[in-house]
Amino acid sequence: MTSNSADHGRFDLFPRLSEFSRDRRISLRDPQTIDDFMKLAAEQLGADISSDIRMYGHRTEAMFQDLVLSLGEYELLKVEDAGDIYPPDLYKVPDFRVVLPGGEQWLIEVKNVHIEEPFEQVRSIMTADYRQKLERYAAATGADLKLAVFWSRWRIWTLVALDDFTAADGTVSVKMTEAAKENDLGRLGDRWIGTRAPLRLRFLADPAKTRRVSDDGTVEFTVGGVEMYCGDVEITDSVERNIVWLFMQYGSWEETEHPIVQGDALYALELQWEPSERNEIGFDVIGSLSTMFSHYYLERTTTDSGEVIRTRAQPHPDWFEPLAQWDYDSKTLPLWLLTMRPSSSFGSDEVRGGITPD
Repeated sequence: MTSNSADHGRFDLFPRLSEFSRDRRISLRDPQTIDDFMKLAAEQLGADISSDIRMYGHRTEAMFQDLVLSLGEYELLKVEDAGDIYPPDLYKVPDFRVVLPGGEQWLIEVKNVHIEEPFEQVRSIMTADYRQKLERYAAATGADLKLAVFWSRWRIWTLVALDDFTAADGTVSVKMTEAAKENDLGRLGDRWIGTRAPLRLRFLADPAKTRRVSDDGTVEFTVGGVEMYCGDVEITDSVERNIVWLFMQYGSWEETEHPIVQGDALYALELQWEPSERNEIGFDVIGSLSTMFSHYYLERTTTDSGEVIRTRAQPHPDWFEPLAQWDYDSKTLPLWLLTMRPSSSFGSDEVRGGITPD
């Protein structure tokens, strides 16, 4: 199914209805045909919604598509597994096709892996027959075959070459720690982000309104202003404030609350984000863009108990765009962008940018 802005919100059901009419040898113009088709569709949709496997699977595919859109380093992104394929017994169509800047093409099969035990993250992903059908399709269409896995226990994405995890018997089994070493998601724009701690969000009490701290320690106040800081430096630029707000919401640092009192009056309520342990290299890593996006996506598609209630969240095609052309001369928001490359191809991580402000 082809989608564009003109078709937004429109369900292209006619091809499915046409198949339904063909298989049952009934007329499309018979009013009963639509009634029977809708009854069958409702039954199948009800079964899908009742299936955790299908709900998690559809949500993971949608999350990967929107992640690629948000990271932004692609020439073309297409949902590949739509429509018929012939001969059907020889091929299996991967989920997505991505054309990278420069023309390199990837076919990507997406999988969700949830293992509750945090340090036992290994899973058999494909049978030999499943892999061979994917590889035949990739060879026939001239693209490299990749496997994207969402490790939901850790909210981590890895993107690897399928060949690197194919066993002698042809099956595919992946261990998260090994996949992390060969992760190629950086080619699509993923970065690990480092900055100075703490990040601070300060809600200033309006001095013209009630803000006295009572004897029992409670206080009522009206917010008169909002300030953001990286370390002790205030951030006033709107782009930098948006970036910091993203880090505060979805980064990995711990949040604490600190009231600022002057005499018997509340001056401000300050929220701070900082890592549980600080290092001495001048910055701390707050997380990867893909993990931050996963936090955002899960927050909007899952209940507090972990039940998936929708499979799509609002995509943000330009969310990370400011980081792609970051001004490393910024004196208020120093950033270090680390691009992870597969160890077999590059040997080590590459640190792109990173400055020490005066």
